[in-house]
Amino acid sequence: MIRNFSYIIQSLFFFLSGLIKKRRYDVVFYYPQHFNRGKYNENQFFKQLLLSCDNNNISYIIFEEPDFTIRNQRNNKVVPFDFLYLLIIFLRKLYGSKLTGLVKDQKIGSLIAKVFFKRFIFNHYITLSQSMLSIFKGINPNAKLYDLQHGIIHNNKKNYLVNGVAESNLLANNVNLLLSGESYKDLLVTNDKSNYFQSHIFVIGSHVFSSEFIHQKFNDNVLITLQFTHDHSDKQNTILLNELKLFVYSVDTKVNFYLKHHPRFNNEVDLSEILELPNIYFAPDDINECFKLCSLHATTYSTSAFEASLSGIPTILIHSQNELNFFKTDFIYPLNYGISDFMDIIVYQKSSEIVKNWAKEYYSPYNESAFLNLLK
Repeated sequence: MIRNFSYIIQSLFFFLSGLIKKRRYDVVFYYPQHFNRGKYNENQFFKQLLLSCDNNNISYIIFEEPDFTIRNQRNNKVVPFDFLYLLIIFLRKLYGSKLTGLVKDQKIGSLIAKVFFKRFIFNHYITLSQSMLSIFKGINPNAKLYDLQHGIIHNNKKNYLVNGVAESNLLANNVNLLLSGESYKDLLVTNDKSNYFQSHIFVIGSHVFSSEFIHQKFNDNVLITLQFTHDHSDKQNTILLNELKLFVYSVDTKVNFYLKHHPRFNNEVDLSEILELPNIYFAPDDINECFKLCSLHATTYSTSAFEASLSGIPTILIHSQNELNFFKTDFIYPLNYGISDFMDIIVYQKSSEIVKNWAKEYYSPYNESAFLNLLK
């Protein structure tokens, strides 16, 4: 708590200094703390965008939203948003429940702008997970707002597209999406009856891209990326846990399973029963080390299925009663094998090529020109 307090004080002084100090930036980058997943607590999603700005004399500032419930480290190279974050939470309660959350946040942003952003000028706002979009729309109604893709987006994805209509948070704030590949764009545009995405999507590529084949055959190690988070209800997490048990219990014990928690896992389930099995281990923290260790991947719906595919590692999709099977329904994952099938080296190598080509349509290399054109 003492450490959090120091960030609050640092944040307070920064925004108080804005009362007298004029600041001007081309871009404001904003992201929640749990995206600090790089080796040095970096936000990997912004890394290439920031480098492009550095190399092209584009001024920017980075705000980090705190999360006092997780252990992810803070990034000391960015500006902590702690003070305003706490102020926003207080003002949300003060405004009561008569207003919608969206309108409430826009009003709060307008109020904050009159005090802390009066001498703060910016033209573009880029965020992750749609964080503080309405707040910054209220702060600067004329700025262009962008949401950078950080995970999978599918038909009927909450906060993006529901029942064929773009979500209100995007519509009301006139938000543009920065996507990683043309197939994501096609999926949204095709299923959008409101035609909003036709003119509000820009494909700029991704920091995740195709690499060399890591493995030539199955090495008896399987990485399982887990999806236990507070985003699910207790019932949904229990279903996922039972499905995980069925999966690992059904496989020969000579196969080793390496479990990797979701970055926002916060002890939503008890894995002690599974961990008693002799062939169950925890995976390395670094996903790249996981791929070096394991030649197969299994998940219910983790984005890591794409990352694994780009390295030529096939994925086994764990069927779920939670209706989370969009890798089959929306993304049309090209394989339907079990672990035993991959013991055939020919099946493994052909599958590696198939999944790599499939994933490239969703995760293209970063396109600096496409990004820079948006800032003109």
